[in-house]
Amino acid sequence: MTNKTLSDPEPKTGLRTPDSGPRTFKIAIVGLGGHGGSIQRSAEACDAIEVAIVCDTNREEVEKSVRRFNCAGVTDYAEVLRFDGLDAVVLVTPNHLHLEQTLAAFDRGLNVFVEKPIANNVDDGVAMLQAARDAGLKFVVGHNMRYSRAYWRMRELVSEGKLGDIISTEIHFSADNTRWMPKSAWRLRPDLCPLLPVMQLGIHGIDLVQSLIGPIDEVTAMAGSYTTEPGVIDGLVAAVRFANGRLGTIVSNYCTQVAFDFRLSGTEGTIFSTPHRGWFRKSTDTTSQCEGPKERFDFRAYDGESYLLQMEAFAEVLAGSRFSGASAEDAISALAVVEALHQSVEAGRPVRVAPVREMV
Repeated sequence: MTNKTLSDPEPKTGLRTPDSGPRTFKIAIVGLGGHGGSIQRSAEACDAIEVAIVCDTNREEVEKSVRRFNCAGVTDYAEVLRFDGLDAVVLVTPNHLHLEQTLAAFDRGLNVFVEKPIANNVDDGVAMLQAARDAGLKFVVGHNMRYSRAYWRMRELVSEGKLGDIISTEIHFSADNTRWMPKSAWRLRPDLCPLLPVMQLGIHGIDLVQSLIGPIDEVTAMAGSYTTEPGVIDGLVAAVRFANGRLGTIVSNYCTQVAFDFRLSGTEGTIFSTPHRGWFRKSTDTTSQCEGPKERFDFRAYDGESYLLQMEAFAEVLAGSRFSGASAEDAISALAVVEALHQSVEAGRPVRVAPVREMV
């Protein structure tokens, strides 16, 4: 996995409860294939987590994970909810299942970690957050890129004022998913995954840029179908305006090679970054040919670290600490932008994004 001695800039509680000292929390992992593999690796490497039961509709995936963790395994989520001694469930399931599965877990008194996006629509996300509050349970959403070292470096440069007044942002989050996904995959079905690439990929960039710049309050989007059936959107380009008046762009598609790229441009400098590497250049050092000294940062050696640190942070939450990543409110705010983008595509006009404070 990753080097677990790496320093985390967020404060740690030591995973101690007031009376019992160090704790190990028993979890269920629900959804084992695909991205579930990343979550399994992070749970395996986290000392504060014990995987007590796994669940997937694919029996072969269950059997592999049972051997891996020496734990119980089931193919029916209802059996997970009947399992004794759990502290939390970790849901790595299709978006359209998040609401029902999360509410069922809260009904059983279980804390919940759910992979991003929080849900397929804002109303569901709000209902999930309200249910967590009503039950007095922990609720964490897995926007793992908040734990990447490249993001931390971007955050440091912004907070130190190295960019000056940030004027514009650019994000491009894409992957050639239609090349290898079967047409029946839920990620290619608009009824199960609205605005396909933005919901699965672009939402990462939306979350990160809002955490750095502030909320987006208006979007204007255009979209098309290029490698999918007519009417199934697999490419989008949008202009956005932030509440502070700054401007940005979003590009997200399922048609081209993987690109998880950021650019923040300010009066004093520019940052370009991917999840693991990038550079910062001062405006005073930049020539008319876009050349000049620049700071490079490369954290590719820590690939996968963000998932481990996120899992450790979830364990901290179970121990009573505040979550240091994207909050459920942040996740709903990012989803609200995706929803507004979808509305803009359908209406052919700019759409305002409802502020999260008016929703939760």
